[in-house]
Amino acid sequence: MGYAELISRLQVLPEAKQAEVFDFVEFLVERNQAEQQGHKTLADSSLMALMKNPLRVSQFTPMTREEANAR
Repeated sequence: MGYAELISRLQVLPEAKQAEVFDFVEFLVERNQAEQQGHKTLADSSLMALMKNPLRVSQFTPMTREEANAR
């Protein structure tokens, strides 16, 4: 099926169905771009950045295990 035949077949669909096809094509394009960029590893993630450099809060004292269990 060529582009011309695909377009002519799409034109007979109701507008809502055409929008559905467009959304699906957008999904496929985004998924393809994500696959081409490669998958991030945990070491590349923002979570790892937070684990290596945790946020510091001044005047914060963490609870002891006993205090946490008492609550």
